[in-house]
Amino acid sequence: MTWKNTQEWQQMLQGKNCPICEDIHLKENKHSFLIKELDQSYVRLPKNQSCNGWVIVFLKRHANELFELEDQQQSTFIKEIAHVAKAVKKVFAPIKINYAIYGNLCPHVHCHILPRQFDDDPHTPIKMDETERFLSDDEYQKMITQLRKALAQSS
Repeated sequence: MTWKNTQEWQQMLQGKNCPICEDIHLKENKHSFLIKELDQSYVRLPKNQSCNGWVIVFLKRHANELFELEDQQQSTFIKEIAHVAKAVKKVFAPIKINYAIYGNLCPHVHCHILPRQFDDDPHTPIKMDETERFLSDDEYQKMITQLRKALAQSS
């Protein structure tokens, strides 16, 4: 996979034609389900659950880098990431949680929360697109319900 062309990338840096801005608020989009709206972010469950319990926290407003946020917004966003990670820990009981903020495919601040288990190789980097694991509608709804409950309990 390669970077977008320069013109398209520059537009996305400015928040124009940003696919994340266009659909992060929807109950369901092509790639994920909405779990919860928080103060500064939307919490979403990717349809590809190649890493069981994988959740993404998307900043509501368009920004390319964390340092572009005002101090209070930055602090709140990081606290929301920690809040979501705590819920993921409660629901999926991982031995470790990995956090990933890239933006290489779309420059919109978001954080992948990836629960790790003992059967995962700790030396192998996570490649989120390496495998695909899609669930039944009932399995997605069960995960969403459990995460919503855990988020409400840890408020």
